Amino acid sequence: MNKPLRIFVIVILIGLIGYLIWLGARPPAVDSTGKFHTHLYEGASETFDAQISILPFQPQEIDGETVGSSTYLRAEWSQPEKKYNHFLITISDPTSDFTRTEAGEHDRVSLDLSDLTPDTEYTIALQACLEPTCERWFISDQEYTGRTATELLDENETVLNP
Repeated sequence: MNKPLRIFVIVILIGLIGYLIWLGARPPAVDSTGKFHTHLYEGASETFDAQISILPFQPQEIDGETVGSSTYLRAEWSQPEKKYNHFLITISDPTSDFTRTEAGEHDRVSLDLSDLTPDTEYTIALQACLEPTCERWFISDQEYTGRTATELLDENETVLNP
């Protein structure tokens, strides 16, 4: 191999190695600082303004006070403007090991979260999956919190708001 060709090949290899190092050293696309669901934010392509509302589920009046079901929450959100396949909503209790992820269809804008612990604050993140396997996704620009209602009991210790 002649000298100019060798130099050209060496320069190309150095450039390729530099590019690969640069790819590996890039920070994640989305900042996960201060997030509980760190891995969801670090793996996301970008964020979107989900405008999530966490509401009590099945509000009812008990002893003159309006309360929701003590084991449910309702999440309502806005869809991203970009194309996506379906949603995943992850709900966690940061004080325990409890984490659950539930799926929702493309056009869904709410989900009732059941089998939760009364009087517990949960942290919620919403992913908009870009394909059926959800290997690429957008994530809500922030995590949201919601607290289940306090379990109310009558004089016989019967749960009034399950």
